[in-house]
Amino acid sequence: MESYQLDVCDLKLAFRTAAGPERVERARCYVDEIYAQMKAYGGPLGKDKVLVMMLISLADDFLQLREQHSRADGRLDELLQSLKESGMGSEGDEMPPEGK
Repeated sequence: MESYQLDVCDLKLAFRTAAGPERVERARCYVDEIYAQMKAYGGPLGKDKVLVMMLISLADDFLQLREQHSRADGRLDELLQSLKESGMGSEGDEMPPEGK
């Protein structure tokens, strides 16, 4: 695990993570960008309120993506089951090998 010391959202943070420096920097830039947007739209709110608004916004984004991922997985499962039922997935059929 690597140690990091960053300035994020006008705060100094120190933490350890298995994520590499490139991932940490991308995440830091993304968070700072959202924080700046929230500060601009939030008006004269304190840092705590802006951070909570940002947290709620990111949580909503995450939940929406998780729901989309779940629906896509369900649809893929349905398609795979349909292929199996039509005989396309059984041995000996002319199903292309994975990755081709």
